[in-house]
Amino acid sequence: MSNNFELSDEEKSILQKQKDLVEAGKKKAESFWLEEYPHFTIDEKIKYWLASIHRGMRTQGEATADEYSEFSAAWYQHVKEKEPDFDSLFEKVVPLLGFYFDWKEYEKRIKAT
Repeated sequence: MSNNFELSDEEKSILQKQKDLVEAGKKKAESFWLEEYPHFTIDEKIKYWLASIHRGMRTQGEATADEYSEFSAAWYQHVKEKEPDFDSLFEKVVPLLGFYFDWKEYEKRIKAT
């Protein structure tokens, strides 16, 4: 039995549309970080990170029962590349989360392993 197969034109079209959507998403994210975010005020940055962290922890908590799985060394490196002053902003974000935040657990997760 041969494993060779060919996609139909419809399947090729669907795959191309998915690829186009991914590329559009990448361009939108790049535009945000290069053109919008740098012009945010401190308060706007705090609101951005508050929403992002809260949503991420909530999603991870619901999906994995481990809301701190949101955080990792790779995640921390990524956010520090996007926002070099992230640590200072994050200290302002945590009290606004509306729940107890375990700093020790967070620090353990963001350390490189």
